[in-house]
Amino acid sequence: MKDALFSKYGNTYSWRFGSLYYTKHGTGSPLLLIHDLNNCSSELEFYKIKEELSRSHTVYTLDLLGCGRSDKPRITYTSYLYVQLINDFIKNVIGTKTDIIASGKSSSLIFLACYTEPRNFSRLMMINPENMTKAGRYPGNRKKVLKYFMELPIIGTLTYNILHSRPMIQKKLAREYFHRPKDIKQKYVDICHESAHKCGSDTKYLYASLISDYLNCNLIPSIKNLNHSIYFLMGDHTPEAENTIEQYQVLNPSVEYHFIKGSKLLPHLENPDEVLKACKIFF
Repeated sequence: MKDALFSKYGNTYSWRFGSLYYTKHGTGSPLLLIHDLNNCSSELEFYKIKEELSRSHTVYTLDLLGCGRSDKPRITYTSYLYVQLINDFIKNVIGTKTDIIASGKSSSLIFLACYTEPRNFSRLMMINPENMTKAGRYPGNRKKVLKYFMELPIIGTLTYNILHSRPMIQKKLAREYFHRPKDIKQKYVDICHESAHKCGSDTKYLYASLISDYLNCNLIPSIKNLNHSIYFLMGDHTPEAENTIEQYQVLNPSVEYHFIKGSKLLPHLENPDEVLKACKIFF
């Protein structure tokens, strides 16, 4: 460990399933940044834009349960668990209606949380939200066996450690998340690696739920009925980006979008200046 997850703004929120790590800095209207729901992710996914955003907003960042410096209980993780977490955090920590920036799979959680308690939310910006076809898959028998295998004490832990070694994390970032692999900083690889292994083998329980589709959900009712301002930022090299946008706009024509040049799934790391420009316009 290289202490890559250090932050001078750290606080702890004691939630019913464990302690959650969060940061708060800046002044102005509240803005909550939610990282991609991934066992390698943490609030440091936003390290290139959160300081600039804090000049005009009170910026909150949160390590979701099972990620980063938050607790990693040995449970089955579901989308409804995170819906409760996000709504409780806004009510108990922020205490007022909040603007949101959410990345990747966490966008689905925000849609569900907003549908459940719309008074907690103001404007919603989603960075490469999940394709609805993929989000709607539910775990079958094979996926349940996969989850059981991954949670085994020796074989599952060994498999998890192999898949989340530094070289494997770097390969995955280069293959799936970054358009230009040369832009991947060793600092960010260290952040992902430490997040994936902090708390030892407990980290594999979130991964087991993710790969077994336990965190998928039906987004159709929530998207249809949302009356909030919704804005998508899409990497211009993201696979199926146009199809994803079309899926959401069919259900909610008010969804707006903008493509970030030279980026894939993490435009806020590949092209932070253009992301910040879009944030200033939308918020």
